[in-house]
Amino acid sequence: MSGRQRAAGLYLRCLGRARNAIAMRLLFTAILSTVALAQVVPDRAASEEVRVLYEAGAWAQAAKLAENAQPRSADLEFYLGLAYVRLGEVDRARNALLAGYQNYPRDARFAEELAGLAYRDKHIPEAKRWLEQALNRNPESEYANDFLGLLFLADDNLPAALKYWNRIGKPYVHEVRLDPAPTLNQLLLDRAIAVSAGQILSVDRLQTTQSNLERLGIPAGHGFALAAQQGQQFDLTIRTAGGFGTAGGSLGGWAGRLMPYLRGLPYETVYFDLPSIGHDAIALSSFLRWDSNKRRMAISLAGPVHLNPRWFYRVGIDARDETWDLTTTYFARPGGLNGLELRKIEAGGEFEYALTGRLAWTPGLWIARRDFRNQDQERFFTDSWSAQFRNGLKYLLWTWPEQRMHAEASVHLDTGRILTAAPGREVIARGALSATWLPRARGDDLGVHLHLGAGRIFGPAPFDDYFMLGMERDNDPDLWLRAHVGTRDGRKGSAPMGTRYTLLQTEIEQTVARFPLTRVQLAPFLDVGRVADSTGDFGSRGYLIDSGLQARIKTPGNLTLSLVYGRDLRHGGGVFYTTITKSPGSQ
Repeated sequence: MSGRQRAAGLYLRCLGRARNAIAMRLLFTAILSTVALAQVVPDRAASEEVRVLYEAGAWAQAAKLAENAQPRSADLEFYLGLAYVRLGEVDRARNALLAGYQNYPRDARFAEELAGLAYRDKHIPEAKRWLEQALNRNPESEYANDFLGLLFLADDNLPAALKYWNRIGKPYVHEVRLDPAPTLNQLLLDRAIAVSAGQILSVDRLQTTQSNLERLGIPAGHGFALAAQQGQQFDLTIRTAGGFGTAGGSLGGWAGRLMPYLRGLPYETVYFDLPSIGHDAIALSSFLRWDSNKRRMAISLAGPVHLNPRWFYRVGIDARDETWDLTTTYFARPGGLNGLELRKIEAGGEFEYALTGRLAWTPGLWIARRDFRNQDQERFFTDSWSAQFRNGLKYLLWTWPEQRMHAEASVHLDTGRILTAAPGREVIARGALSATWLPRARGDDLGVHLHLGAGRIFGPAPFDDYFMLGMERDNDPDLWLRAHVGTRDGRKGSAPMGTRYTLLQTEIEQTVARFPLTRVQLAPFLDVGRVADSTGDFGSRGYLIDSGLQARIKTPGNLTLSLVYGRDLRHGGGVFYTTITKSPGSQ
């Protein structure tokens, strides 16, 4: 046999062996497919049989059949858990549902049923967590959104409830009422409430209504309540806090009307307010202080424009005659400056325009005249006229209603002209970020508050426009450094001042006692701040760290008595300070 013939024979034998190998491989694949199909078909049949048994009420049989099926599909795991729930075997039901949750992580049904078990055991926080897990897998689940909304509504957390209910097109409003009923113009009230019968109460409508009512002097201090009615509709009740135009404050009779006017008597001050003139939410506010070192008289008028709660105006005039003591805060000459006298009168007006329920813009124009006596020969102590265009923006930056957290941002930009022998331009820029967290599911007995602010003055600003970091009743509370008092022997000037500042205020507020119409709160705080001046004539000479305790006693008439004790952790020493304030919009 030739070599060519031997090679051809070898080729044919190899080809036969290869064909046999392919055939064997195809046969093995067919066998595996048949076995797999045999396993799948009975599984589907078992799932359908278990479902029929469960719906027929044969829960024990359904559970037994599902338990014996191997492997178990998602439906078998699900109906196994449901059957055990019906049989009252809660632990076995929970184990079955947990197994299904782990084996089929994309199936939202297991988390929904685990939420139901947690709710049955009155473990509400756990039920909320399971529902959130279900919505992570199926955000459109009507059951989970509705259930979670109901849980938050039970906690009086309406914003969180609306967040989930709005996803499924609810709740429809049947009727809106305010309690107590305001005595304001009905057209004004109708425009203030951004939702009416037949509409869905959305988060935006809730925020718009709340901001409108606050501008009208009717703060919804006790929140909003929904009561279910027939046909999946709800009655909305706005529980007001005795503000402008409501039927009385927190304390009735002559005492409730008189206390807000006399709140300043310990500080040689008397207030006179008319909260609503002619039922149109036009409010007159005024006060007179006869303190020999801080004489002051101010009067302002505010109200809506054309009965539109989104537009509010305020006009006013403010006159003061003050004596300052700058012996420790003015460094331009040894010993500082004592006996500085400032006389100032300021008049102007501004508008507040609600662009949305989250954003408000406040432009205004103010004109001032100031005279100094016993001053140093510096430009910031120069007699002058000034005109300022003021612009402010306030924005609800972020909310997390489930955790009862929100953050607000504000920006102020004032540009002006200083009219002196050497005229100059002045720009004051300020920004702030405030955040609040109420850790408990309901109520406000515990709160965490943070405020971060910064500002700078550009140009030849007069002395009375400088930032002062310290506690003083005329000073913006956002500038309070609570171990530094702004007065010494009744004269302003003991707190550090300057043309640029940074301040962080933090506190944890806890209600420690409740009495009829009165609540006592304690708030440990920590403040960190710095203020400086480009000339070096003023400033804090570095960062200041203050810590201490603030007590707030909220009394009838919506008044708050604040008692503050703070210690300067950098230089040592402690201070005690008191003040009485009135809640905005209260009588």
